[in-house]
Amino acid sequence: MYTKRIILSLLFFLTGLGISLAQDSIAEPAVTQKPLAKAAFESGICMDNITVSIPPAKTLEFVLQHRFGTIQNGWSDLAGLWGNSNIRIGLNFSITKNLLIGLGTSKTNRLQDFQIKYTFLHQRKGGFPLTIAYYGNLSLNALNKVNYGVDYKFIDRFAYYNEFLFARRFCNMFSLQLGISYTHFNKVDKTVDTTALTTNDALAISLLARVKVSPQSSIVLAYQQPIMLNYDPAFVVRYPNKFMEVPKKAPYPNISLGWEISTSTHAFHVYISAAQGILPSEIVMHNTNNFFNGFILVGFNLTRLWSF
Repeated sequence: MYTKRIILSLLFFLTGLGISLAQDSIAEPAVTQKPLAKAAFESGICMDNITVSIPPAKTLEFVLQHRFGTIQNGWSDLAGLWGNSNIRIGLNFSITKNLLIGLGTSKTNRLQDFQIKYTFLHQRKGGFPLTIAYYGNLSLNALNKVNYGVDYKFIDRFAYYNEFLFARRFCNMFSLQLGISYTHFNKVDKTVDTTALTTNDALAISLLARVKVSPQSSIVLAYQQPIMLNYDPAFVVRYPNKFMEVPKKAPYPNISLGWEISTSTHAFHVYISAAQGILPSEIVMHNTNNFFNGFILVGFNLTRLWSF
């Protein structure tokens, strides 16, 4: 009798254990995410603007950016092609599909920069409507220290740029991006002109639009408006009447219009713009060119991707 009880107890235990394991092995219905929408932009750089786009994980990106001089001197310097130019060479690497870091060097002011970009959210078909990213850039001015005066400190060389980007691809042909940024220079030049802009900080709002006209080509248009902090007036939109007038107090808004050609591994932009600076912090704080008064220059960008 005792043996029967032991056998029955073992049978009930094993039966219950089997039922429990069987229930645990039944997979719960997977929560499926809606598919990602196609990227709003083909490249992480579009003319003078940073975009939300990041190449696939473990991708190396070579970046070449060039700005010619303005067209003001006409044929004497071939509409700026022989004038003072600016150039930047950079390398970026996508650590993951959402995280990119990069280094670059620029001709003007010998700027050395480190950048980071992180994508928080992605636009999805029938789901979340935006792609949202953060972009940060730390730059170091490598000019001789005599340019910083008698109170020079090494930290004076640094400038910081932070931007949140919100992009949406509305249809196969049209994409739009909004950027909100904050720029800080540790030290600004107050000795060249006593009426010069002396604030160290600025906000900026930018809009970038892209219209595809063929599978590989697009028309791109951008506008960026600086908003100066600790400065009167804070919101500055300056359009002087004289064609050759150069502003002395506040940076002008930057306007860019161009053509984009892209493939799976290359992107090329050729465009007209106002700002000769290449780093976003330089464009926000130091743009002395008024697009509407003919202070226009030609620029181009070239990017190349290698996957590992």
